[in-house]
Amino acid sequence: MPANTPKKGKASKDYREKRSFDKTPEPPPEVSGDVDVSKALAGKTFVIHQHHATRLHFDLRLEMMNGRTPVLVSWAVPKNLPQKKGKPALAIKVEDHPFEYGSFSGSIPSGNYGAGAVRIFDAGNYELLEQEPDKLKFRLEGSRMKGVYNLIRTKKSQSGKQEWLAFLSEQLRDEPEPMPAAEPMLATLADKAFDDDAWFFEPKWDGVRAIATCDTTTQLMSRNSKDITGGYPELHKMHEQLVAFDAMVDGEIVAMDGGVPSFEKLQSRMHVRNPKDVERLARTTPVTFVAFDLIYLDGRSLAKMPMKDRRQLLEATVVQTPWVQLSPSIKGDGLALFTVAKEKNLEGIIAKKATSLYEPGKRSRAWLKIKTVLDADVVVGGWTHGGGNRSGAIGALLMGAYDGKEFRYVGSVGTGFDRKSLELVASKLK
Repeated sequence: MPANTPKKGKASKDYREKRSFDKTPEPPPEVSGDVDVSKALAGKTFVIHQHHATRLHFDLRLEMMNGRTPVLVSWAVPKNLPQKKGKPALAIKVEDHPFEYGSFSGSIPSGNYGAGAVRIFDAGNYELLEQEPDKLKFRLEGSRMKGVYNLIRTKKSQSGKQEWLAFLSEQLRDEPEPMPAAEPMLATLADKAFDDDAWFFEPKWDGVRAIATCDTTTQLMSRNSKDITGGYPELHKMHEQLVAFDAMVDGEIVAMDGGVPSFEKLQSRMHVRNPKDVERLARTTPVTFVAFDLIYLDGRSLAKMPMKDRRQLLEATVVQTPWVQLSPSIKGDGLALFTVAKEKNLEGIIAKKATSLYEPGKRSRAWLKIKTVLDADVVVGGWTHGGGNRSGAIGALLMGAYDGKEFRYVGSVGTGFDRKSLELVASKLK
């Protein structure tokens, strides 16, 4: 909100009665009183809050004057203001909010009215174009919302609430750029960890790399450009956890075990396609999407934006839950993070140059992976038959590697399999 506007505002009696200000971080009102929207003098500013309460909804707030004091006249808009003509959106008139609420962003604790995360979806200036008892017409000039809208009060309301309909009259947003292909940028293997303030360091997650494309739905694409959305129903509403019209997020799908990613647990989810089995595993072995980069936001590609700036936008975009998390990112201290990764039995760390651009599908030295455990590429040369409780299944895989042009046996691997994975491997090998 502009710094030269009055600091204290009025709010309705309902606003005060619904809240316990010793328990909620929301600003308390100084005095009470609603304004008549058909007569009140318009202010200059607006804000739209994205409210993750029992159900996700949006709150439109227009500054109006109660005498000489500004308040935020408010409507709850379940699906946000429409972005296309001819598709009205329901808007329910709610209590006036204090002017200070325009800068509020935070979380309302459980047990309080409106409990959940509140984020500023957009804010800026507005101009009131028409003002009648049952109609408001106004122009919004925000960072996201740019357009002319009509709010029209309905004649009847079965719910007893004051219901309005919001219509888009004129769209003033620029045409969006097309989304890029869902191809993740890849890191180059490095020998050892290091400290450098020109780099950011993140944990290396032992999971399934995925690009989440989000607008009114969520689509998950694997590193190999396969649609894996159906295998992870708990992530189907990830788009609702983003403060954005649309976005493309790079991340990793992981299954946690005591706060540490477990690839063994994740394996039980990776190739399941039967809907009943998928739903059961989503309950018994839930996954988390760990986000670490933002490729596209609100109709614009971010690929040519430096990594450090993309990271700031990512942090402002993702509203975290147990199933959507931000990967920690630490500037400069790669050695310390590497030590922690070893202690936590993580796979390693990723180093990203602060100025690096996002290069879809390319392996770059601007991103480095440093592993806590060294590994090697080997060839499955055969297998042994199992005995005992593995009778009729594979006992161990026989591994080989090339030494120049000569293929040499290097050992066998018989651990890390459950009965189902043994049967899957056996069917593939046969």
